[in-house]
Amino acid sequence: MRRREFITGAAALAAYMQLSRQSGLLTPAYGEALPRGNPLPTGFYNFTGSNLANWQRASAAQQRGEANAIIGCLGDSTVAGQGAASNELASNAKSKSWPTQLARLIPNGSWSSVWGDNNVSAAAGDLHAFDVRLHRAGWAISNIRASGTLCGGSFHGRPSTISQSFTPTNPIDTIEVWYARSPDSGRFTIDVDGGPPLAAVDCAGANAFMKATATCTPGHHTVNLRKTTTDSTDVYLTGLRCVNSAIKEVSVYNLGGCRWGSADFVVDGHPWNTLPAVTAIAPNLVIFQAGIINDWDDHVPLSTVTSNMTTVINALKAVNCDVILMSGAPSEAGVYASYPTQAAYVANMKSLAYAANVPFIDIWGLFGGTWNSAAMNDPLHPNQTGYALIAGYAGIAILDPSARSLS
Repeated sequence: MRRREFITGAAALAAYMQLSRQSGLLTPAYGEALPRGNPLPTGFYNFTGSNLANWQRASAAQQRGEANAIIGCLGDSTVAGQGAASNELASNAKSKSWPTQLARLIPNGSWSSVWGDNNVSAAAGDLHAFDVRLHRAGWAISNIRASGTLCGGSFHGRPSTISQSFTPTNPIDTIEVWYARSPDSGRFTIDVDGGPPLAAVDCAGANAFMKATATCTPGHHTVNLRKTTTDSTDVYLTGLRCVNSAIKEVSVYNLGGCRWGSADFVVDGHPWNTLPAVTAIAPNLVIFQAGIINDWDDHVPLSTVTSNMTTVINALKAVNCDVILMSGAPSEAGVYASYPTQAAYVANMKSLAYAANVPFIDIWGLFGGTWNSAAMNDPLHPNQTGYALIAGYAGIAILDPSARSLS
């Protein structure tokens, strides 16, 4: 085991164990960072040591400094980060979500990306307060055109002088913008800090989900996307990722959508819809929470849930993306579904993990199978401590992709 991996794994585990004690949750019998390939604790299932081969290769290449590695965290509001702050859809809550906290546990981990509005606007939240890296005087969110779009609403650029601006927290020199191309779309430019355009992008053409790339002088920057005023047509942007090409990072994408259930992840009518878009952005690993908390509250038939999750798993595997299924934290029974109902959905996800040969992290069971006020902001959403616990569990799994579970 590399020394860097050992130190990082030990630090993540120590923080995780302290939070577990504070919240009264059970801590697995796991005394220190273990050598590569050793058994994972209870709560981790079907980690065979070989069913994360794509992630293992990507992680190794990143550690050798050869390429970036990408983790997509796909799920509902408890992935987006709702509840991580006292004002649960504001107060920079996204910076405390478990994908963000996971990025901070990983050597050279980064969360310098934004994917749609995480459906925050449709959930009556304040996107620019939810993620303060996005400037308030930005483009409107389109939820009508973007129905079924990856992570909720698109950033809708109309002919005006207003820019869509994003300030990453780390130095960057490369900017990637994912946008919807369609016959009736217009053009936009990319600049940093109000300087000259680094790239001009024409979004007109046959329907497609496209990526534009621009480079700039290394440093801390504000990225501006500007709708050109020379045409009267609109543009729709979905994703923005900023990296420092001098450092091969592990990019952690927050692909959560508030109020989403498993049916929202299989929408595929347009190239920018969730299913084709999440395969196009090409993560090496997706941790798929599948909107399970909304499915159990809405009493979606288990057969439908299984079908939806299977569709996503198969699509990701087809583009050499590994998948880890992850259940949600227990909701408060009586306010939401009963504990036996929740347990049935968790068991269904676990059964599918074995059938599809993908690993499974049972967050519901690791949280004790009942609602825990110390780790929860409200009856449905974890607080910052709860999200830190989820990040710690995920970190244990991905820091050693060759590790095996006991069953």
